[in-house]
Amino acid sequence: MSDMMGIGKAFKEGNGNTIIYTALLAAMLANCIPTVADGWYFSLQQRWKQQLEDKKITDQEYWWYDVLGYYGITAGYYGILLVGVLALGQTSVSFKSKLLLGIIGGGFVVSVVMKNVQKDEKVAQLKADGTYDPNSNV
Repeated sequence: MSDMMGIGKAFKEGNGNTIIYTALLAAMLANCIPTVADGWYFSLQQRWKQQLEDKKITDQEYWWYDVLGYYGITAGYYGILLVGVLALGQTSVSFKSKLLLGIIGGGFVVSVVMKNVQKDEKVAQLKADGTYDPNSNV
């Protein structure tokens, strides 16, 4: 698979350091930019936490779900992006990069929306409980 993506060829031609630097930079950026996968993970994490509090799952199950969810969802998300880029075949690098930037930007928007929805739900719950303080930073 690496030869298919040109990585093997790049190493053979002496560009291995460039591949390593690019991979580390990509990993750093991937952990700084919210994605759709982050939204899915946080949503599931909230569900698992509630199940733990309701005694539907054990502490051990919660932590296994959390770890597997954290790594599995993120890896799956980037795997789907990789398959998508590979499926584009010989399409130009310019098109592929614009498509990926659009997907990442869309992920950022979805993450912000999900955060705002959660905040609104928390405010609604506080109002229902009669404990809402409009001056608090919910």
